[in-house]
Amino acid sequence: MIKKFFYIATILSALSGVWFYCLSNDTTLREFTQYYGDCEYQQADFQMIGPEDAVFLDEDTLIGCHTNLLKIYTGTPLDQIEKGGCYAVTGIASQKPQIQQLELIGYPKELDFFPHGQYIKGNTYYVCNHGYKKSNGDRIEVFEVVKSQNGDIQLVFKYFTHLGPRFTGDANDLVVLDNQKFLVTDWFPIAFPLEGPSHLSQAEREIIQLSQEKKIKESHLWECQFKINKLAECKIVEESYGFMVNGVAFDQKDTILISDTLDQKLRSFKIQKDGSLKFDQVIDTRLAADNINFDQVRNQFLVSGTLNSQNDMYNLIPNVQQVQYNPGNKSIITYWAGVDIVKLDEYTNQLTTLELFTAEKANVIVAGGLISHSGDFLFLTSYGDKSITVCKKQN
Repeated sequence: MIKKFFYIATILSALSGVWFYCLSNDTTLREFTQYYGDCEYQQADFQMIGPEDAVFLDEDTLIGCHTNLLKIYTGTPLDQIEKGGCYAVTGIASQKPQIQQLELIGYPKELDFFPHGQYIKGNTYYVCNHGYKKSNGDRIEVFEVVKSQNGDIQLVFKYFTHLGPRFTGDANDLVVLDNQKFLVTDWFPIAFPLEGPSHLSQAEREIIQLSQEKKIKESHLWECQFKINKLAECKIVEESYGFMVNGVAFDQKDTILISDTLDQKLRSFKIQKDGSLKFDQVIDTRLAADNINFDQVRNQFLVSGTLNSQNDMYNLIPNVQQVQYNPGNKSIITYWAGVDIVKLDEYTNQLTTLELFTAEKANVIVAGGLISHSGDFLFLTSYGDKSITVCKKQN
């Protein structure tokens, strides 16, 4: 196994409100595109910067939402951020994927929509939304997915559940276990100001800095009870603590897997007969793992994230506009990323990892990976790039 070490550096600027994390691996990076390669942006006729997460509706359709999270979290005021929205990639089964913009029917126009993590259960679509001041913090927005016979898709707003004062700008990802219960991660040690990350106070900056210097694990997975159009009831899942608990996924049976981006670890939990979660296993990962998706067709988790992020972040920050408005169909700067398979070893009854994909310029800040039902496409999502990326199966 490749030896590596990493360090965490938090950069906080009192003058500009800009902050970001840098992670460095002492490792020799190499392309691994044996299974998937020839990655290109999926072209759209509308702006869809920051497609951070996506889910499969069916074998022919992928749906997701987008917002410019990179600018939000590097200190751009909220009123200067492009409006978020949702999209669908259709025509996947016929190997002719194309993007359509999705209308949010019935969503309150007076509220902001800065989507992050997403989950689908049947035709019900759940979205973590950083509503900030206009929504008094983060909410889970719930939509019904309506697909017509001619393939048109709409998202019809049904209701929300509010996440309370601990969650403002930091509800990262979620899974829904049943109509009453869901799990959600908080990826940051404190909630952001209701006005957005650009309004962090000096005291809040010092709290963040101290938590990193002292390596205090103040990020968690939460178990919550839905309260329609009201405040959800949430509690921390025991032993779910981390530096940056980010992605969460469910195998539809009894296993929950979460990622800790900065600690480069995965933690699994088993659902007990009484519905409670019991810690099961820690898994080291080569990635600064972000999202986790469960591939039901192949009964495996897909864990995605970046590598060697310190150098790549320094390369990205001065070129954000160029990256996000890149007119071409391929990434223009170096940003190493990968996708790993995590699945159960039937002999040891432990989750193990296998490298699926590593590339130097597949996408900027890869957040998630999803394999089409046929296995012909690997879709890569990102919270900083201009579009979702499609990689093709290699012969």
